[in-house]
Amino acid sequence: MFADGTFYIAPIFGYQVFITRVFAPEINSFYTTSLSILNNKEQATYKLLFEELKKNESNYNNNIIVTPKILRCDFEKSISNASIKIFHNITIKYCVWHYKRSLEVQKNKICYNEVENNHKIYLLYKAITNFPFYKS
Repeated sequence: MFADGTFYIAPIFGYQVFITRVFAPEINSFYTTSLSILNNKEQATYKLLFEELKKNESNYNNNIIVTPKILRCDFEKSISNASIKIFHNITIKYCVWHYKRSLEVQKNKICYNEVENNHKIYLLYKAITNFPFYKS
């Protein structure tokens, strides 16, 4: 399952539009399982949404079952914590793009000049941004 929210297209009466999708081998494609307008980013809200997905998984078109084994999401702990409570055996895989964007935002806020003006620090920063690609 892929899950992510966006604030840019959220209507005035909502905080975010949250989308979940799963890969459906039956149709060899991704299948949107929810397009929700949420009023907050709280764990209880995500938990309720995941409960509804689980409860209604057999009601989707084409008899597609949406019990996810892997959740790919950003680093928002309330999403991953809620999914673990509902889909007990799910594996969380955090999105590399969100990881790198988060590091870039923090670097720019905290130490932009130090990183950009010191080649050794810059190389260390680049190494850290590539941690997800290293195999242990």
